[in-house]
Amino acid sequence: MAHWFHRNPLKATVLVKFEALQKSSKGATCKEIITKLKAGRACFQELVSKHSSAVDEVTVAFTEYAGLLRGLVDAPEGGDSKLRGLTSFKWTSSCLGRTPSIQTDAWFEVISVVMQLAIWHTKHAAHIAMDDSISVDQAKEVHRSLKLAAGMFLNVKETLLPKLQATPDKGVDTDQRVVDAYAQQAQGEAQEVTIGRALEMGHKASVIFSLAMETAAIFKQAADALKTLDPVLFGKWGHYLGLKAAVYEAYAYCFYGKELLELEKCGESIRVLRHAQALSTQASKMCDRYNRTKGAGTIAHPERHPFFQKLAPMVKLHLDKSERENGFIYHHKVPEELPVIEKKQVYGLATPEDFTLPPHHPLWTPEAYAAFEVSAQASEKYDTKASAAQEEIAPVQEPDIAPGKIPQPKSTKSDCTIS
Repeated sequence: MAHWFHRNPLKATVLVKFEALQKSSKGATCKEIITKLKAGRACFQELVSKHSSAVDEVTVAFTEYAGLLRGLVDAPEGGDSKLRGLTSFKWTSSCLGRTPSIQTDAWFEVISVVMQLAIWHTKHAAHIAMDDSISVDQAKEVHRSLKLAAGMFLNVKETLLPKLQATPDKGVDTDQRVVDAYAQQAQGEAQEVTIGRALEMGHKASVIFSLAMETAAIFKQAADALKTLDPVLFGKWGHYLGLKAAVYEAYAYCFYGKELLELEKCGESIRVLRHAQALSTQASKMCDRYNRTKGAGTIAHPERHPFFQKLAPMVKLHLDKSERENGFIYHHKVPEELPVIEKKQVYGLATPEDFTLPPHHPLWTPEAYAAFEVSAQASEKYDTKASAAQEEIAPVQEPDIAPGKIPQPKSTKSDCTIS
């Protein structure tokens, strides 16, 4: 699946020293929390910059840092944390270049880290799927990473975004439309794995066209989420999502036409397969439009992938057979109106995996929390934004792996350690 996925850049950030938190701290435990916050943040960022990092290792680093962050947003014994507004955090957004958003709100940091983890999971899935021939176990890992990502994006949308007091700027990663598109894309791509498996196992046409139609609808929802955002910045991503919707709608009608022929509804089969042929042609044109459009992220080439290349010949094969059978045997009239695909119960849909924030780190005892003494002057507003003159942040240096040449490290261990 070397050419099949479009991926936006990871979010970039700058070093956070937690200086205001240090000034408020009293006692050894407080200082240990701050030390671990700085080390945990750096460790997490190092691991997610590598698409090949082991999922377990990234999860441990995230759990450690997120557990430490919990004390900055929630008091150990309940309620909002008095430490929430002490530290400013800067993060770029995945489609808006190098200028960061700034908020003096620890919830902004929590959301940014969860988004970063979810985006990493989509990149990890693409990394594993880089080779056109992958094992069943690898396919399962791709499937799970995409479902994990979808669950994280949904949690951000439904649970975490409402906690921010600042109104997000248009197109930033805390814009609900962006989060919606990410969530739908991750779920749709997880279902692609399911469809691939169904094709490989030779499942009935009715199963495949139902799965494909549901997948097309998900990609269309993702594309629709971006329609009201700047087409210069989001057009390329939107074209990718739109062409995926067209590809799976074409596959759905292709297998629906096959099913109708098996049911001896030859006229309807011809009409449906002609529609599938038109959708296949449309998808090819959308690939060209995607390739010509400038925008953020890695460039996919779906037209080079075997799954796409098989579509038009498969449609033609079934259409030719339907027309031949109709001429020799059935002599059915081809209807002018397109038959509607019958709604059937769909099995095997990829459900996003539930995600919740890790609990407070063990260091966050009520006594440790009480030892932070915060003055009224020290706590800043939660809605600080980036100014037009804000200094840019260098992008994350991500690996660029050539298709079919995935390096296999001798060890997945990183220099980053959690203690």
